[in-house]
Amino acid sequence: MTTPRTSAAYRIAEVARRTGVSKQSIHFYLREGLLPPPVKTARNAALYGDEHLHRLRLIRSLREEHLLPLKAIKSLLADQPQLQFSANQLATLQALRRLKLNEIRQQRSGDKLRTPRGLARELRLAATELQELRDIGLLTAADDEVLDLDEAECLRLWALVRDSGLNAEKGFSPRDIRYIDEAAKLLFEREVALFKDRLHELRPNEVNSLLYTVIPAVHRLVAIRHERMIAALLEVYGTSGVAHHTNPRGSNT
Repeated sequence: MTTPRTSAAYRIAEVARRTGVSKQSIHFYLREGLLPPPVKTARNAALYGDEHLHRLRLIRSLREEHLLPLKAIKSLLADQPQLQFSANQLATLQALRRLKLNEIRQQRSGDKLRTPRGLARELRLAATELQELRDIGLLTAADDEVLDLDEAECLRLWALVRDSGLNAEKGFSPRDIRYIDEAAKLLFEREVALFKDRLHELRPNEVNSLLYTVIPAVHRLVAIRHERMIAALLEVYGTSGVAHHTNPRGSNT
């Protein structure tokens, strides 16, 4: 992270007062790379800017409202592109955030909260599997931290894949699905670019539709395209006697 360029300047006591984050936590976040360094004015003095206030409020929200562990927050912040949104686009993002928070609260009210260690025991996941799931970005919580709903689902889905036959005996492990994270990041980057370039103003009903209709529809379109590619592969190469060593045009390779 680079030092923020801002005309506002606050002492750490003022930053703590404005954000509700203790000075000890601010120093910890700086050491962990969750905050950009402040502007040093003396050996034991520094000035903070508006970016620090925004980042600290964001971290507090992600921890208290979303129950995300710090490792997950650090990973999320590292993945976010540095973009300038218009006022209307920021209003849309804020509305989407409120809708998403309500959805999370409703889901959480009926879900049993678990730690990775507890759920891994239930799913018979080995410590090596948990580590590989962390390595590919599908798990960020420490063993004794509370899982969010999405990461709990990632653990269950990997266990389903493994128990369906793609297991260690056949040479498979979570690292073999690293491409999922890579594909998701590519999709996310393209969606953010479209949002920034095209969607300058949305009405309230369109904001609701974006979260609950458009995004699920995009996810389904990706799934359909993926399923059709697999179906085409099976049709060409899975039929007994169809040339294994023949290209689609019919000439030998």
